[in-house]
Amino acid sequence: MGFVDGPKAIKYYDAAMRQVRVSRNFQFPVVSTSQTQPNTSATLPQNSAQSEGEPVPIGTESENKNVTHPDESNDDRRKKKRTADEMPNGEVRTSQRQKKTHDYRLLDDPWADKDKAGEMTSAISNEMANMTSAERVYAASSEPSVAPDNPRTLRKARESPDWPNWEKAVKAELDQLHKMGTWELVDPPEGRAPISNRWVLTKKYDKNGNLQKYKARLVAKGYSQQPGMDYTDTFSPVVRLETIRTLLALAVAENWEIQQMDVKGAYLNGTIKEEIYMRQPEGYDNGTGRLCHLIKSLYGLKQAGREWNNELNKQLESLGWKPTMVDPCTYVRRSPEGIEVVAVWVDDLLLFASNESLINKLKLELKSVFEITDLGEPAKIVGIEIERDRERGTIMISQKQYIESILQKEGLTDAHPVAVPMDPNVQLQPSEGEAQDKSNSFASLIGSLMYLAVATRPDIAYAVFRLGSYMANPSMSHWAAAKRVLRYLSGTRSYGITYQAAGIKPDEAQFLGYSDASYANNDDATSISGYVFSMGGGAITWGSRKQTTVSLSTTESEYVALADAAREVTWLRNLLEGLGYEQRTPTKLYGDNNGAIAIAQNPQYHKRTKHFDTRNHYIRQKVKEKVIEIEYCPTSKMTADIFTKALPKPKFQMHRTELGFPAPA
Repeated sequence: MGFVDGPKAIKYYDAAMRQVRVSRNFQFPVVSTSQTQPNTSATLPQNSAQSEGEPVPIGTESENKNVTHPDESNDDRRKKKRTADEMPNGEVRTSQRQKKTHDYRLLDDPWADKDKAGEMTSAISNEMANMTSAERVYAASSEPSVAPDNPRTLRKARESPDWPNWEKAVKAELDQLHKMGTWELVDPPEGRAPISNRWVLTKKYDKNGNLQKYKARLVAKGYSQQPGMDYTDTFSPVVRLETIRTLLALAVAENWEIQQMDVKGAYLNGTIKEEIYMRQPEGYDNGTGRLCHLIKSLYGLKQAGREWNNELNKQLESLGWKPTMVDPCTYVRRSPEGIEVVAVWVDDLLLFASNESLINKLKLELKSVFEITDLGEPAKIVGIEIERDRERGTIMISQKQYIESILQKEGLTDAHPVAVPMDPNVQLQPSEGEAQDKSNSFASLIGSLMYLAVATRPDIAYAVFRLGSYMANPSMSHWAAAKRVLRYLSGTRSYGITYQAAGIKPDEAQFLGYSDASYANNDDATSISGYVFSMGGGAITWGSRKQTTVSLSTTESEYVALADAAREVTWLRNLLEGLGYEQRTPTKLYGDNNGAIAIAQNPQYHKRTKHFDTRNHYIRQKVKEKVIEIEYCPTSKMTADIFTKALPKPKFQMHRTELGFPAPA
């Protein structure tokens, strides 16, 4: 009866039950070969079994010259007859394209090929296809982006010389699944279509690119789950990158102990509330035809991340931990011995404690609840490499390996470096006409750079933001600008943000910010806002984004930018207060426009400001409440200028150093 766009399912009429139903497991009748062959007869059989008004079976092509349409004119009929007579042997031309029957049950699988069960299986990791955006970042950043030696199927792994290592990894995964009681074998229930599964085989590397281990993971094909029956809610939070950077800056100032732990089979700890059946593991079917009735959540299921997060939250709260209000994946526990903090990103745990005895007690406590791998001092989490120098009292975060993987993928490993990511003398313009690049390779590149820009490289934030606005129809000039960003990264691949203990007073977590705007610097005449907040000599949060409305003056655009920065101030202050650091004094926010500062401090210039959007007066409220103190900063020293426009080399390098990067040689 049709296709339902929401759940991407087929709407059909069940004649037996006399009901209209919706299902993603609907099977269309198989069309016979005789039906798919074109009928070259000139007329319809006179003794046709079909009555008038009955539809012709799908796949038949009745070519008859004697059947006429009541609205068809005599001239049209003569023209059709003359065209048919001019063809050789009187045959009607038919399409030579090969016809294939689509499996409409699996239209949601963008990468499909046949497996031994006759279903469509993913040629690319189905785990990525079913992840949330945060989980995709985790999976993409924790492994090298270029991994041609990872087998995509179990059959390929068996044919590779590394099969003994892969076999051990597969066996370890199966043992883990059986140990956790993930499923029970049952006879196939009536009226339920089981979901399939596949193996995801990955080589794990350390931050230096050295092979650590072979990992196998059984992943359910969650794309075939039916909403409302197999799952309901799917949202699962992870710790924000801004929180990780803030905690690292505090760890330097307070000389905290930092440890990293990984929960083995994290998703297997969650309990499935819905009734879900799955085929036996690919390649390890016992031949009985029985199905796996899932008891625990499994990677690939749409609700797996949520169930794991609920279980982790329940266990931590039972141990006295409290999540912060502004970041539910940051847990805090204070005692007379000191402070303990746990930051959670899926199955990676970053632990902070005031002293060594507290951190050891915390690790033992977590090991009593979950099966955990102790990774010791953190070296890499979600693709971010962490280097701590206790003697100098610094922590540096970078993404050298991730940058090298992007350069290798784009063939620019040995590219000639440039000093700035964007040429200030080049004005990019939108492309006109039909899209020139339909391969999405430009969007893929910008997506890879975007994770760099939001994680550890604020120096390319403006360049990535600007190039991202041309992803729909990139031209050669946009490609050239993107390649320039890669050339810049090639020469600065080892750069990172450094946090220093000297920049923060003990027991006083104060931060300062800069806000700037570039008036009408966008293609649609809107302005661009930029802000950055620093702690311990390094940037902890930043932003470069287009303003939603057209400003009538530079003062208005700067005022809008101050309002954007004020919202970030509120979030950071709430985070630090949740960690136990009371904000006793107003946060200093620097701006370079005296008019915008005056309007934020007092409701003056009414005639020129009465059109301002109400939401932008948020900055005035925070100034009145003494949450924010705005001070003037000369444009030449405005650090946030790096987020609003392409800058020449001297100015760019000066502001980059102020973000916590090393000074140019």
